[in-house]
Amino acid sequence: YEETFAHEVAHQWFGNMATEKSFAHLWLSEGFATYMATLYMEHKYGADRLRSMLIGARDTVIDFARFSDLPVVDEKTTDYMSLLNANSYQKGGWILHMLRRQLGDSIFWKGIRNYYATYGGKNADTHDLQFVFEKVSGKNLSTFFKQWLYLPGIPRLDVQWSYVANEKKVSVTVKQLQGNVFAFPLELQLKGESGKSQPAVIKISKQEETFSIPVKEKISTFTLDPNVSLLFEGKASGK
Repeated sequence: YEETFAHEVAHQWFGNMATEKSFAHLWLSEGFATYMATLYMEHKYGADRLRSMLIGARDTVIDFARFSDLPVVDEKTTDYMSLLNANSYQKGGWILHMLRRQLGDSIFWKGIRNYYATYGGKNADTHDLQFVFEKVSGKNLSTFFKQWLYLPGIPRLDVQWSYVANEKKVSVTVKQLQGNVFAFPLELQLKGESGKSQPAVIKISKQEETFSIPVKEKISTFTLDPNVSLLFEGKASGK
């Protein structure tokens, strides 16, 4: 029950003290408490616990997305109890995790603290949170917030890769199979025949794209999202 206790304690700050303006923005309570409990478990038990919890939460979101066509910020549903679902909890938590990964820990925590300092004892919505993070990061986060919070679904990826020996490169083709096209960084890990690993990041923004990654040796293993930084469904195949 330790994770559950951490979740409920987190609600003292997020949900009780800083409260969403309407049920459509319920993730500002439940997504926050879900991720704060995950961070507590990471702090106490280490990075491997974080990875396993994130992977489990991602699987839950994938299953939910197969039968739901509703976004996290759901202004259509009037049966408010039904909003206590994977969108508000696991997907909401994952959105905060991706924000943390893309902005870095320092900016992420500055944003969290500023959000709480601004809206503690008050009400906020998702646009308010976006404004805070844009202010502390100096970045336009409109695409991030729109695609993850106001559009349904998650990226479903088909990734094909091949080693091009005469050019010493790996060619990677990424297809997005879902309806809405997402834009996001996709982390890769390429392991050569010698056993050495080479990290790479490609920026996805189209339905289908092909990238070339220079390498020093033939690649034997190709891993998607090695650091568990992206909410997606899919796999890679190639040679």
